[in-house]
Amino acid sequence: MDAIKNFIAGKKPGWYVSTVACLFALITVIVYGARGGNRYSAVSGAVLALLIVGIVLNVAVLYKDFGVGAFVPFIFYTISLGVMANTKMLFMSNVLFAVDNNTFDSAWLVFVVFEVLAVATSLTACIMNLSKPVKN
Repeated sequence: MDAIKNFIAGKKPGWYVSTVACLFALITVIVYGARGGNRYSAVSGAVLALLIVGIVLNVAVLYKDFGVGAFVPFIFYTISLGVMANTKMLFMSNVLFAVDNNTFDSAWLVFVVFEVLAVATSLTACIMNLSKPVKN
């Protein structure tokens, strides 16, 4: 129990924000994968892979803060957002111009919002720093 208390005592607010970013990314992966897709909005394996690598790196940084390591999950989350926007461009343009009667369903909106939140909170966490300096 003392080990957990010491671990938590050495963390700054950025550590908690990074934890939230990891949860947002996890929710994005779950909703994005469970939603599935259609011929205009297929599930991208690259987006899922980038998000999963970002989550794994985020968990690693939460466990062992290694300097600028908090910035690495932000990079993966941002790239996955860009790849997602690129792969969903046809679907988004079809919805916006009412070409094929597709609509933005609630699951689509949820994973987009949580992906943006994961990027924003991950950036905030790496700016805030995750751990207090170790005292000798």
